[in-house]
Amino acid sequence: MVDADILEELEEIAGMRAIMCVEGPDALQYTGAVTRAVTRLPEGAPEVVWVDVKAPRDRTAAVEALYAALHLDAVHGPRPRRLADAEKLIVAELTRTPRLMVILGAHELRAVALEMLYGMWAHLVPGKFAWVLAGQSGKLEKVLARPALESLKSCVFLRYRVPEPA
Repeated sequence: MVDADILEELEEIAGMRAIMCVEGPDALQYTGAVTRAVTRLPEGAPEVVWVDVKAPRDRTAAVEALYAALHLDAVHGPRPRRLADAEKLIVAELTRTPRLMVILGAHELRAVALEMLYGMWAHLVPGKFAWVLAGQSGKLEKVLARPALESLKSCVFLRYRVPEPA
C-alpha cells in the first residue's frame, strides 16, 4: 500500500522541481516507499530517473550512474573519459526534459558527489528537475550535516520518514 503522505509530497516536489529526503530504517523500507509512490504518480509527471550509485560512491561513480540512468551511452556512446565532458552531456540531457531523479542510498555518497548533484540542480539546470535523496535514517542526516553540504541541506523542501515496520 502507498502511504498517501509520501505520494502527495512526491507530487509536490515533482511539480516544484524541489528536493525531498526519504529516510527509512533500511534500504528495503526507504526504497520500497519511494518505488510504490513513484509508480502512483499521475499522468504527466516528470520522467523518473533511478540512480543507484555503486562503490566508491564518489563524483566519478555519481557521473557514471547518471550517464547510465539517462541512457546517454545509447546516444553518445561510452562515457567520455573526462568527467567534465560527461557532466556537460548530463546537464544537456537534464535541460532538455524535466525529470524526477531518485538517488537510492544517498547516505553512502561522499560530499563531493552530492555537491556535484546540487550544483547541477541549483546552477546548471535550475528549475528543470526534482530529486529525492533516499537513505537510511540517521545516516542521511549525518551526511547532510557536513559543512560542505549546508547549501544543499537548506534547500531540502520536504522530509519523509518511513515508519518502522510493525
